[in-house]
Amino acid sequence: MEIAEIEIKKITPSPFQPRETFDKEALEELAESINEFDLLNPILVRKTGEDSYQIIAGERRWRAAQFAGLKKISAIIKDIDEDRQKIESLIENVHRRDLLMIEKGRGVLEIFRAYGFHLSPKNLANLINSIERKKSKNIALIPTEEQIENIIKKIHVKPNTIRLWLEAASVNPEIIEEELKKPDDERIPERILSRLSTIQDDELQKKAYSKIIDLNLNKDEASKFVSTIKKLPKEEQEAVLTKGVPVEIIGNKETGFSIEVPKEKIEEVKKTIEVKKSAEVLLSPIKEERQRHRKNVVAHQKLLELLDDLFCPFTGQKASTHLRWISDPKKTLEEALEQAKKNLEDAEKREKADPRFIED
Repeated sequence: MEIAEIEIKKITPSPFQPRETFDKEALEELAESINEFDLLNPILVRKTGEDSYQIIAGERRWRAAQFAGLKKISAIIKDIDEDRQKIESLIENVHRRDLLMIEKGRGVLEIFRAYGFHLSPKNLANLINSIERKKSKNIALIPTEEQIENIIKKIHVKPNTIRLWLEAASVNPEIIEEELKKPDDERIPERILSRLSTIQDDELQKKAYSKIIDLNLNKDEASKFVSTIKKLPKEEQEAVLTKGVPVEIIGNKETGFSIEVPKEKIEEVKKTIEVKKSAEVLLSPIKEERQRHRKNVVAHQKLLELLDDLFCPFTGQKASTHLRWISDPKKTLEEALEQAKKNLEDAEKREKADPRFIED
């Protein structure tokens, strides 16, 4: 391991970076700091060729150095192979404070995939929870569970924290997209996202998310609200989550919360839901079209998430930005996702424009 001043143009970012966006304003602030005080911490890189390097950790500093106009950057050169680099890079990144829980959850998922565990975030969270329950009861773990426990130890994060990250990353993609659009100070606490993920039905997740925002619930109230919803029969869940249904929160953090919904209001809304479902039978072709477009959006989102692992072994180019649909090779998959979202919006407008449509 050595420290050297390396030309910035000879360094490429890691394809294993879980950070999805870099805030331009924050990078400019860091660039000003670098100009004033120099780079306090070298970035970490590995050699990929005679005179080329790839970042293991420190992409944000590398980008800020470019904003600062630097030609060279201080770097620690580590002699590791690509598999180890991927894991070290991912572990380094999930410890960063500026990452959202969603991004940390996706980063953890990539760590487990690097070790050969190709599970969904929800299934992995459930498995970690099961392992912790076994350990608390002194029940012996099977070899696969021992492997998972060893990976958690290498990440140096408590299992419950990892589980929360994974749950946040497993929530309905439309909710995640909605949250990522908001400024930091307008986002709901991410622990609420992990609680929402415990509602099995994606549509009910969305309705619960909207209700939590409408009622301006804090994380404790929202957690109790989700727990209360989950105990109700499906038809009552739909009724409680309908817009306009009053929800009363009784108590506080010290005494404990209870969530109450007037029973007569539930019965009234259930009747409305039945009328709506009857109308939906007539609207079936239009509704099916909307659902088809929604599934297409979700499928594109999941495909892009899976492709984060895939890059060209010759050029290092990421599959997510270079793969194309044969039917329209000029458009990237990201552009295809944007078109899929537009198609969904158009389908939703057509559905709402039908006189038989009844708003939730």
